This record gives sequence, structure tokens and C-alpha cells, in this order.
Amino acid sequence: MIKTSAPGKCIIIGEHAVVYGEPAIIAAIGKRAWVEAEKHTKVRVHSRSQNQRSEWLVDDCIDSAMQAKAMWMHGFESNDFSKLFGFVNDGQSFKKVAIGIILHRLNITTGVSVTTYGDIPLGSGLGSSAALAVALVKAISELYGKNLSLEELNRIALDIEKLVHGTPSGGDNTASCYGGLIWFQKDERGRPRLESLENEIPYRLENFVLAYIKRPVKTTGELISMVRELDPAFREPRIKAIGQATRDMRAALRDRDFAKVKELINLAWKNLSELSLSIPEADEVIARIQEMGGAAKLCGACGGGIMLAYHEDKEALKKVIRDAGFTPWETELGAEGARVE
Repeated sequence: MIKTSAPGKCIIIGEHAVVYGEPAIIAAIGKRAWVEAEKHTKVRVHSRSQNQRSEWLVDDCIDSAMQAKAMWMHGFESNDFSKLFGFVNDGQSFKKVAIGIILHRLNITTGVSVTTYGDIPLGSGLGSSAALAVALVKAISELYGKNLSLEELNRIALDIEKLVHGTPSGGDNTASCYGGLIWFQKDERGRPRLESLENEIPYRLENFVLAYIKRPVKTTGELISMVRELDPAFREPRIKAIGQATRDMRAALRDRDFAKVKELINLAWKNLSELSLSIPEADEVIARIQEMGGAAKLCGACGGGIMLAYHEDKEALKKVIRDAGFTPWETELGAEGARVE
């Protein structure tokens, strides 16, 4: 048996703008997805966290993966991924298609039995699907001795992410695959370019607190599509503003200028809110945090999910979050990437 894991991620800054070629600063977090895999004649999936079991023929998984890829092409051409999202509409369907993609890409004709579990909240903006995709690719490739490079592992995981998110930036799977604190940006051809910030920002990020607001009503793919459908004249200045805030954040973190860090988080949130990515529950708690001299924003695709907050007085920050009706929690920012356990 092979056991692998991959971390979730938290976008420090750069949400949505990263889809349009702007940079993002992304941290792998100390919450992970785990996969246990054994060889089998069929494809068996046991989701321990959802208490679900499924079994398919290998050819059925690969056929489903090819159908999903065709739907993705249609969605990309028509700017409408609704048919694809309906096809990959729950955790087990996602795993069936994901495993089909992996078997096809790695030229594996026999099956696999996998057990999946993790502690990353689903639909939270912490990259649960990317972490699972990376851990699955890592487990199956190791099980069959494929010895994938991190670049190859990341490329297959991105192919899987596209089938649940339409046109993701690739940042989630990249952070999950490589780990640490990374500078992520797509080049003019849409290829991911990443840079480790380990040497530039060698200290541990402290006084950051996360809180789960509520599960988003819309999926990541739907939220990305919603922003894409906005009038470019309205969208682009806000996307550019988030991109510039990200560049300034790199310098602020390097210089340990945390007054500037707070200013930039709040600036990014102002622009994300103007892109209609907030919800009333988030508006209320973020306003309280800003009133106490802190900073906060939703993470990932927004529309709910996880909030990232910062204040020099972490205990006071946690009290404000609790008083607003939410549970603050801490996690490592800059955790190890995909690994064999």
C-alpha cells in the first residue's frame, strides 16, 4: 500500500486577479488531504470523511474522463461550463473522473483501490479539490512506479482541477504540489510560473488567523465565470489594483512592514467586494476587524468559505471573530508539499 498527502492552500493576496495573469502570493497550509492506494482490477474509492464507497470498471473511469474533457472544451469555447459542472457534481463523480484522467495520462490499464480523507473544509477556499487531486496523482504514480517530477505531477493535477473549476489559475494545485510560500503567476501563454519565497521571506508568518464563514452557494468555477462575465471596463481596473497590491505585499512581507500588510489586505478586499464576491456575513465580521485596526478578506474564490485576518494582537483578533459568531483557528502557513507518508 502507498499512502500520500498534499496540503491545502491559503491565498495571502491575489484572488481572482491571478486568473487574468496577475500574481498571487500563496501559502501551503498545515491541513492536508490523504490518499491510501493499492493495486486492484477495478477502480474502488472509499471516502472516509463522507462515508461513501464506489466501484467502477477501469474503462468506465477513463471514458468518463474523456467525456469530461470534451465538455471542458465545449465550455471553454462557449464560456459556459454548466454542463461540465453538472457532470462532475459531487465528490464521488469527481474522484471517478480524476482517477480516469490519471490512469489515462500515466498509461495504466489496471485499476486501483483508494481510500481518501482529510481535514481541509470542503468549499472553503482552501483548495480541498486541488489537494485531493495532487494526493491522488502522487499515490497512483508512486503505486505504479512512474517516478513523476513535481512539474509532471502538477500538470496532471491542473488537468483535473480544470474539470471542476473550468478555468482555474493553477495556483491551488501548484501550492499543494510544491508547498511553502510561493509567488505564482501565469505567463502570456497561460503557463504557470512560480517562485519560492522561502529565502526572501524566511521567517514564520504570525498573527494570521483563519475563520470559516459559511459554505459558498456557488462553486469556484461558477464564481470565476461570474467575474469573467462582468463588463471588462468595470472588471479590469479592479483586477489590476489587486495585482499591484500583490506586488506591494511581496515587498511589505520582505521588509516586515505589517502596517502596510494590513493596508494591502484591506485594499484587496475592497476590490474583491466591488466584484460582487462578498456576502453579508463576511461584510459584518470584516468591518469589525477593520474597526479594531486589523485587516481581513475572504480567500480563494470568495462568496463565503474561509476568511484570512491579521492583527498584531492575535488574541484580541480572535475575540472579535468569536464575538461575531465565528470560530477562529490557526494553521501553519508555508507547509510541506506533496509527499509519501
